[in-house]
Amino acid sequence: MSGLRYSRWVYLAAALPPIVAVLTNLLAPEPHGHWLEHLSGALLKGTMLGLLILLATMLGWRRFSIMMLVSFLVIGVGIVLQVRGDLQIASSIWRRSGDPGFGDGYTAGHDLSALGDLLVIGGGLAFAFTVGLGRRVSAMLAMVAAVMVVIPPPFFWPAAGVLMLLLHGLRSGSRLTRATPAVAH
Repeated sequence: MSGLRYSRWVYLAAALPPIVAVLTNLLAPEPHGHWLEHLSGALLKGTMLGLLILLATMLGWRRFSIMMLVSFLVIGVGIVLQVRGDLQIASSIWRRSGDPGFGDGYTAGHDLSALGDLLVIGGGLAFAFTVGLGRRVSAMLAMVAAVMVVIPPPFFWPAAGVLMLLLHGLRSGSRLTRATPAVAH
C-alpha cells in the first residue's frame, strides 16, 4: 500500500467506531430516547473492540510483552462488560422516550457497564505505561495515550489512547517493538 493510501486507511480506521454510532442513531426506529444512546454506545464499543483486536493482530501478537497482553485482555473484558451492560439497559427501556425509570435491568446494566469502564481505564493505563516504560514509544506519546484513556471517558469512547498507540505502531512502522539503546564506542 502506498504511503498516502495507507495514511487514509489508518485515519478511516480511527473514525470507524463513531461512524457506526452515528449510523445507529440515524437508522434506529422511533421514538428515540435514552435507550438509543445505550444501543449506539454498545455498537461503538463493540466496533472499537473489533478494531483494537484487528490492529493488534496486524502489529503481531508475538511482539507484545506479557504485560501488554494482560493489559490488552483486561481492556477487552472491560469493553465486553460495557457492551453487555449497554445492551441490557437498552433492552430494559426499549423504544421509550422521556424518563425510562429504574428497573432491575436498567440498574444492573449500568452497574455492569461501570465495572467495564473501570477495567478499560485500568487496562488502558497499564498498556500505555507498559509501552512507554518499555521504550516502545516515546515517553510523551505514552503520556498522551494515558490521558486519552481517560479523556474521552471510556463510557463514551473506550481505550482511545490504546487505539492511538496501535495506530502509531502501524503508521510509524515501529510495530511497537522495543527500542534498543544506543551503544557508545
